[in-house]
Amino acid sequence: MSNFEQVFDFEERWSFMQKRIKKLQDNLEGLPDTHLTSEDNIMLYTTVYNICALKSYDDIYSELVYEKYKQVFPEYINSTVMPSLEGKKDQLLLRELLRRWSNHKTMTIRLSKFFIYLEKYYLPKLVVPSLQETGFLSFYHLVCERINQQVMDAILAMIDLKLVGETIDETLINNVLAVYLEIGENTNIEEPKEFAETMRMKVNATF
Repeated sequence: MSNFEQVFDFEERWSFMQKRIKKLQDNLEGLPDTHLTSEDNIMLYTTVYNICALKSYDDIYSELVYEKYKQVFPEYINSTVMPSLEGKKDQLLLRELLRRWSNHKTMTIRLSKFFIYLEKYYLPKLVVPSLQETGFLSFYHLVCERINQQVMDAILAMIDLKLVGETIDETLINNVLAVYLEIGENTNIEEPKEFAETMRMKVNATF
């Protein structure tokens, strides 16, 4: 089989998977008729297995699948997540961030199950994050880091309202900080935990 035929075959299979990944993303967005069926789930897992199990090509296909998996997150974040956050501030921003994290976490967990063969038999050969950690890191670097200042400003604005006697949604603040803690606890980076702890001290000093 020529190199061209190998790549063409892979791209054809990835296109099949990409359509179902998009279906999952659309379902998270609440679009109608986008529920992944049991057949979809089985076919996703089976396709990953069939590609990665081609031992005769020295893991070339596993590498391609891994690279494609990593690309799923920035493509989704840049096309859907960040546009939904743009223009929002204060509590609207915080609520949308929570919604986006919930969707992203669900997508990451479900995708990591479809790609479990890659996790078990290819990633152990490399010094790289797990599939779930890859998804969480993408959200932190491509979402949280971009809006950290806005998140901080929103929380500080709520603290100011509390200081002048206004009733605020303290649960909202706690839930947002929990997102940062969760990312920090499930990755090898300290920045999200440091952010959450810094903001927590500011909140505790007021509440």
